[in-house]
Formats: sequence, structure tokens, C-alpha cells
Amino acid sequence: MDLRDQWNRLLPHAQPLGEDLLGRYAEQHRHYHDQRHLTEVLATIDELADAADDADTVRLAAWFHDAIYDPQADPGENEELSAQLAELELAAYGVDAERVEEIGRLVRLTAKHDCEPDDANGAVLCDADLRILGMPTERYDEYAEGIRQEYAHIADREFARGRMSFLQGLAETRLYATAKGHDEWEQAARDNIAREVESWVPKAARPIGGLIPIVYFGAALGAVVAASVLLGRGLGAAPKWPAAPDEVTGFPVWAPIAGTALSAGLACAWFRRAQPRLVTYPALAFAVVGAIAVGLCWWRWPAAQPGAAMSERWPYLLLASVAMVLAGALLALARRLRLAPAYAQAPPRLLSLGVTVVCGSLLAWIVVSAGEPFVQARLETANTVSTTTTTKPEQQPVQLDGALAWSREVPATGAIAGTAGGVAELRPDGVVMSDANTGQIRWRYSRADVNDAASSGSKGLLVSSDGRTLAAHLPYAGSRAPSGIDLPTYAVLDAVSGKVLTEVHTDGTALAVDANQLLVSEGNYVVAHGVSSPTHWRTQLRCNVTQGELMGDQAVVVDACGGNGAVVRGLDLKNGDQRWEVDLGTRFDVSAELDPATWVGDLVAVPDTREVSGLIWTGAAGGTLHQWSVDVGEGRIIWTTPVPGTPRPRLGSSSCDSQLAATRASLVMITCRNATDPGQPQTYDVSAVSPADGTPQWHHLLEVPPKLQQPTYPRDGFGLLPDGRVVTLMPQTNGSCSPVMIGTTGIRPRPILAGPTAESVAQSEEVTCNKPAVTVAGARPVFSDGTRLFALN
Repeated sequence: MDLRDQWNRLLPHAQPLGEDLLGRYAEQHRHYHDQRHLTEVLATIDELADAADDADTVRLAAWFHDAIYDPQADPGENEELSAQLAELELAAYGVDAERVEEIGRLVRLTAKHDCEPDDANGAVLCDADLRILGMPTERYDEYAEGIRQEYAHIADREFARGRMSFLQGLAETRLYATAKGHDEWEQAARDNIAREVESWVPKAARPIGGLIPIVYFGAALGAVVAASVLLGRGLGAAPKWPAAPDEVTGFPVWAPIAGTALSAGLACAWFRRAQPRLVTYPALAFAVVGAIAVGLCWWRWPAAQPGAAMSERWPYLLLASVAMVLAGALLALARRLRLAPAYAQAPPRLLSLGVTVVCGSLLAWIVVSAGEPFVQARLETANTVSTTTTTKPEQQPVQLDGALAWSREVPATGAIAGTAGGVAELRPDGVVMSDANTGQIRWRYSRADVNDAASSGSKGLLVSSDGRTLAAHLPYAGSRAPSGIDLPTYAVLDAVSGKVLTEVHTDGTALAVDANQLLVSEGNYVVAHGVSSPTHWRTQLRCNVTQGELMGDQAVVVDACGGNGAVVRGLDLKNGDQRWEVDLGTRFDVSAELDPATWVGDLVAVPDTREVSGLIWTGAAGGTLHQWSVDVGEGRIIWTTPVPGTPRPRLGSSSCDSQLAATRASLVMITCRNATDPGQPQTYDVSAVSPADGTPQWHHLLEVPPKLQQPTYPRDGFGLLPDGRVVTLMPQTNGSCSPVMIGTTGIRPRPILAGPTAESVAQSEEVTCNKPAVTVAGARPVFSDGTRLFALN
């Protein structure tokens, strides 16, 4: 039956309308949407007639579905105009209004072919319109060629991209809505679509554009591997810290193995085009699981607690969760780009695999490497608590009114130290002692052979625990030394009278001094030089000696080797024999990567006790500073405690030498944080704990301006008052320079008050914070700014 007969069977009284429609389908610009297409659609409707509610209504809709066809029209515009034509003409020929409405709906439905599941008429018409997709290869190719001719006004590349997008959109859904169409034509249609899409790839793709989704895919695999490594580090960390030995399980190797295996599986799925969902579903799973994990980590993030550090577990788990979200996003983006026509040209398989491996390895390395500073920063924030207490000091607080007691200019002042005789100044050629109450010089010791002694800093002056003996490091100039004679490098002086008690030549470093001995470290040897007696001994230890103190009848020293731990030893002062030892390596996981001189910190004796306390850094929790205390009478550790928020030392230009000082009631620690951007204020930890058990007493954070950020500033720039308060010299927001008191009541600047005379007013205005050094002499804080030495009442 030809088309006219079919039309006349449907609407015998509307032959003019049928002729008009046949004329429309015979327009010259139609190369596919012509009478042949109409014939195939009507024939398909006849095959599917039993599936329709009203087959004739569907046939009438088929006659009108492409009645108006302009290849340059906007999407959906042809279908809308065709539906309006059907509604207008059919109503004019007396067709029932409900039937006309249904025909208009069906025509509009062919714009997107998205019929509802219970729309029988729509399913039949849509399947008939798309029947061409499942036709034999020869007919499908004619259809594809006809479509290209209809869109001849579009350039090849633009048409190829648009055609690929259209076909890929079709392929992502079910093509045929009826059971017969799905069972008999679906697979053939998908094969035809895949074949046509592949034929357009070379014209649609950009040069080497196919590498772009490969790069994103490789990065996604790298994020998966990085997430598994970070997950392992998080699960391997103890749930809380400090942790007992049985709580540290070690790194679970199954985590990175599982991540690598999953990445390999994704790579296999990626290079099999027939299985796109094997990539799509994991991308969604990664994003959802990662987002949930981020929320859980944020919710379960532990609160900061004074005196305890947070475990590395939560920062690493949070970082692994973020990496999982990143993996899902990258995988989804890679899949989306792979389907985009501009990037659809697949590069050679070996090149794709190479790019995948390189990009994955690079991103995995970047993410895992970034984990350490990320965890470091999170731990510094989470482990820092600023607290104040109202503990009662064992002696009356020093009363300071801030008035300038005295001030005088000094030439090139080095370190200063408080002694029983006043304020000792380390000058380039020797030592000068000034009265703490008046500032007048009491005595001077200098040698012509000394060269730049002031450069030794605070380590160039050692003061005995009673303040009456002073040891000064006075290196001599080689050009001034007589041939064949070893000049003394240390002078031991009576701090009150300035009398020379002894002079010692040594290439080592002096650790401690008193009226009887000068204790010196020479590599892994400890040497005691007699001061008021001829006692002299030399003892070899296993590792290099880094710290030492003289306590009564024994010398307490710390020797440490990289990766071999650190040992505290008590040596008899008469002969150097060892009395006891405490292995700190059994308490702390010391770092094997750092020089012992950097991770073994200060050693200090607690006044009027048999207790010595020190500092040690470990790699735990991203880098943690610990305090420890040893009973030198029994040779046992009394207590250990981590210092919250403190990083490892001497790692970069913004790090520093920590200072540990002691009063009868407090152990005070000053240290900096080395995670500081150049030119930005640096955060210092200033805290105090009880010498008896390490209980936190107070902890404050002090912002130090960039001009004061020197490695030696914590040691040189802070002084400890007898009542446990700390004093330093810092610039203020108004441009002035004034002392700052830090203690149980917080951080409080104390502006310098000028005296009643014009001279004292001028002196107070001349104080600067250029090179601050601070000490305490006679319970009075004494300051130096590099050019002036002054004291406060």
C-alpha cells in the first residue's frame, strides 16, 4: 500500500491535507527525513500496533512528526511547529478534539523520545522513529549519510562533535521502549551507534586531545593509591597519644596493597570501552565514601588538652578522606572528558599506559609528601592550649614598677648573664662585670689574643648554680698566637671579685662550671678540669656528649648517637666513674634522621633538689618536644611529658634553640614553632610545669615579630625571675620598645617609665629592640639592645 492509500485509509475526507504532507516530505533539502523515512516509520507502527492503545492515532502522529523540518532550526523547534500544524489542520478537518490533542502530544514527544513507562502510544511512535538505528548496516549508513547532507551547512569538526554528543546521549539510555523493539533491535542499534561514533572520532578530536582524560585518569589512580597509604598511616597510629607500647600496631601493609590493586582494576576497566560503568560507579562511591569520612573525621576530631598531644591518626585519616573525594572527582571528570568528542581520539595503548603510570605516581607522591606538613600544621593547632593558673609561688613575687634604674651605652655587647657579682657581659675581647643596682663596671677581664668572643652568644657564658663562678669562652686569633703554644680558650673567673680561678685550653665545648670543676665535652669524651683543686679526669662514653650539669658530687651528662637513642649518666666527680645511667631511648622513639645536637635539648638542674630535667624531640605525632626529669640520687626517671604544639627543632631558617630554665616551683620552657611564612610573626610557646610531676602550670603563645626571629632568640632574649615569671624585650604596636612579663596572669607588656631627671627621660626613649638580650641579676631584669645596657626597678 503506497503512502496515499495509507493516508486515505486514515482520513478519507482529508485528501488535500495528505497531498500537502507528501509534498512536505519531498522537499529538496531532505536527505533522510523524507518519504522513505515516513514509510519506514509507518511500517514499524504496523509491526508494533498491538502494543499501542490507538494505533491509528499513532499513525496520524507519524504523518505529522517531521512535517516541518528545517536543519537550521533550534532544538525542539521543528517538533513544536509540526505539532501546531497537526492541531490546526486536523481540527479544521473535524477530527475529534481529544484525538487532536493526543496527536500533538505524540509529535512533541519525538523531540527527545522520553516517553513515560505507561505511555503505550508514545512508546510505539518513539520506537518507530528510532527504528532506523537498528536497521541493517547498509541502510544505517545511508541514514547517517543523509543526516550529514541535511547538515551540510555545518563544518565537519563541529558536525562530528555534535553528532557524537547526540549519539552518546542516546546510547546512555534504553533506546527502545516497547518489549519487541528492545528485544529485537536494541543490540543492533547500539552496534550501529558505536560504529558511527568511532567513525567520527578522528574528525571531532583535537590533536593529542585524547591524552587529557588519560592525565586525569592517571591522577585519579594516584589519588586512590595516596589515600590508601595515608589510610595506612592513620590506622597505624595509636588512637590516642602518648600511647602505650601495646597500642602501637605499626603500619598496615594491606592498605597500600589494596589501593594499588583497586587502581589496577580501574585501569583494566578504563581501557575496556564496553564497560564504562565499571569506572562511573567507583567514581561515585569514592566521592560519597570520602565525603562521609571527612564528616566523621571533623565530628570526631579530638579536643585539645593541656599537657597531652593529639595522635597522628585523625589528621592522616582526614587527609586520606580528602584524597578519596579528590579521586572520585578526578575519575568522574576523566570519564566525562573521555566521552566528549573533542577528547575521544584514544592515543596508542602503550602511550596511554605510560601517561597513566607517570601521572598516577606523580600525584601519589605529591599527596603523600604533602601529608607530613599537613599533619604537622594540624597537630600544632590541635595540641596547643593557652592556660593560666593561680598557683602560689614559694617566694614573694619580684615587684617591678617599670621605672628605668640605670642605662648606659656599651660597645658591641654579646651575651649577658646574671651572677652573684652583677651582670656579666661577653665582649669581643673578654668579660665585663657591672653592678646590677647601679650599672657601674665592677671589674674587667680581657686578653689581647682573644678574637670575637661575643660571637659565641649565650653559650659563651656559663654560670654556676650559686652564681659565684663564671666560665667564659674566649677563642684566640690564630694570627696572634705564639708558635707552638696552645693558648687558653676558657677562663674561669670569680664572679664577685673577677679573680682568675683557672684558664683552660680545649677544643671541646664547656657544659657546666662550679668552684671546683669545669666540665667539658670533647666528642664522646667528658673531661673535668680542676678549678680550685688539681682534680682532672677524662671519661669515654659510647656517643657524643651534648649536655651536662654539675650537681653536688656528680656530673650528669647526656650522650646521644643518631638513631641509637640517648643516655643520661651520673659520673663521679672524683674520678669520672659511672654511678648510674638512664636510657631515654626506651621511653622515646628518637629520630634516626637528625643530628643528636638538634634533637637533644637543654639540661637544667632544679634548685635545692636532686632532680635534673631536660628536653628531647621525637618524630611522634608529626614531631613532638618532650620534657623529662631524672632523680640523680636514685638514677631513675621521675616523669616524662610531651610539650603540646611544638615541632622538631632546627629544621629551616625559622627554627630556634629552645631554653629550659628552673626555679624551685617551676620548670619554664621557651621554644618557637618552625612553621612560619617568611616575613610573618612567629609563634613562641612559653610554658611552665611542676618540677615534681610535670603537671602543666601555665602555657602561653607569644607572637614574635620577624625582626627578632633568630635561632638564638629563645636562649638569649628571655630571662627567668625568681618567682617563675619570664621577661623579654619586644616592640609594641605604638612603635616603642618595652619589656613583656609572661606568667600565671598572662602576657603583659610593662612600658619603661622614665625617672625624674631629663637624662633618664632621654635614656628611656633611646631603648630599642634591635638585638635584645635579657638576664636577671639581683632579682632585677637587665636588658641589652645591642648598643645599650639597662635595668628596671
